[in-house]
Amino acid sequence: MKKLILFVLVISSFSCSSNNKKGEMGIFDKLFGKKEQSSTPKEPVQNSEKLMDSDKFWEIIATSKSNSSGDYEKQQTELEKELLKLTAIEILEFDNKFRTLRGEVYNWDFWAAAYIINGGCSDDCFSDFRGWLIGQGKSTFENAVKDISTLTQLENTNDGDWEGLSYVPTDAYEKKTGNDMPQGIRENIDITGLEWDEEGDDLQNKYPELWKTFGMN
Repeated sequence: MKKLILFVLVISSFSCSSNNKKGEMGIFDKLFGKKEQSSTPKEPVQNSEKLMDSDKFWEIIATSKSNSSGDYEKQQTELEKELLKLTAIEILEFDNKFRTLRGEVYNWDFWAAAYIINGGCSDDCFSDFRGWLIGQGKSTFENAVKDISTLTQLENTNDGDWEGLSYVPTDAYEKKTGNDMPQGIRENIDITGLEWDEEGDDLQNKYPELWKTFGMN
């Protein structure tokens, strides 16, 4: 009889230990989550040279600018929010459009504008300037393409701190896929237009309106 009671107690003890272990694991899972459940599904990496529709592109830029109330750093955050609403392939198409526009204004006139506005401008500075300019919106960008002197109408040039906006699509794409963004379209890297000399009065004489507004005096 004693042996039977002892056997029952051992079985009961083992069962309780098992149940407690399951309970402890349940708490652990709630606190830390199971590995399978914590991994976020990522979209597949796809390459494309397609450009986002122009209207949709500029609408996203306008929304990011409006929501940032003129704060350029905040605009970068707002742009990422808008891009994360898209699919990964749409983000790439946005970036293709962005880099195409940036390549279109890779010319000496726009470099002169950046140089005069900032009191000097390196290659990297000029790349950032073109990205920042796109962020100012469709009207500002397209008017400047038609007539560089319209940049004199800029109310705020962010004190030449133009870095940031160009990197947003890449960051958003990585968050969507967990991978680097594919190459997409090839951006123009051949500068066009008539070169100017930063020494002497070349800039002042060639771009009098810009010089008068932002002059390096």
